[in-house]
Amino acid sequence: MTHAALPAAALLFAASQLPAPAARASDWGGLYSTVAIASDYRYQGVSNSDRHAAIQANVHNFRPDGWYVGVFASQVDFNDFGTSYEVDVYGGKNLKLDPKTELKLDVMYTAFPDNETPGPTYNFWQGKVAVTRRQGPLTLVGLTSYVPEGSYGSGEAWRIESEAQYAVSPHLTLKALAGRRWSERNADRTYWSLGAATTWKHLVFEVRYQDTDLSKARCGYNPDICGPALTAAITAVMPLILF
Repeated sequence: MTHAALPAAALLFAASQLPAPAARASDWGGLYSTVAIASDYRYQGVSNSDRHAAIQANVHNFRPDGWYVGVFASQVDFNDFGTSYEVDVYGGKNLKLDPKTELKLDVMYTAFPDNETPGPTYNFWQGKVAVTRRQGPLTLVGLTSYVPEGSYGSGEAWRIESEAQYAVSPHLTLKALAGRRWSERNADRTYWSLGAATTWKHLVFEVRYQDTDLSKARCGYNPDICGPALTAAITAVMPLILF
């Protein structure tokens, strides 16, 4: 099991389309919220929804000093004892290293409240460090994350990931992502994706082609969830609330 890929890219991409005064936080900060439907909820290349569509939502509170907290929820389908949704609660701080470079420190707890599978819990903690560099239309992101005890007793897990985004126009961005995950008691994997996102008013439309290096044998009980897939998502970004 893997935790949610927060729709931060959709949030930031949509926020960049807002008028400059509205995109800036007030003295107390602000609140973003989104609702999305994804054709397949994939994280690190593997489907968490058994290749079915998933409804997702995110509420993100930010402050002008860089601190933030948020909640993300998504439908899931693990073909187990009825686990149907996931909730991620996260918080962290953005640090400006220079006008074009930002460091993000993040901690998140992932829970599956209706899981009744016997044995160890699916729930887990994760810590993440990410660096974002913006140079004109190009945005580069590099991150590493650590899970001290993964879902269902899978042990420690490390991840490194990089992403490049290129704004072809104010409303169209091309994306490329590649990552590697190491797990103490699960199969290690490399994953990647190519995609594009576009906006129309308060909607973000995104399409990605995704794949992993996992063979059917290494993918486990359901090899179809690790194979290549063309996925799409529509995200509605609610009006920005400033405090």
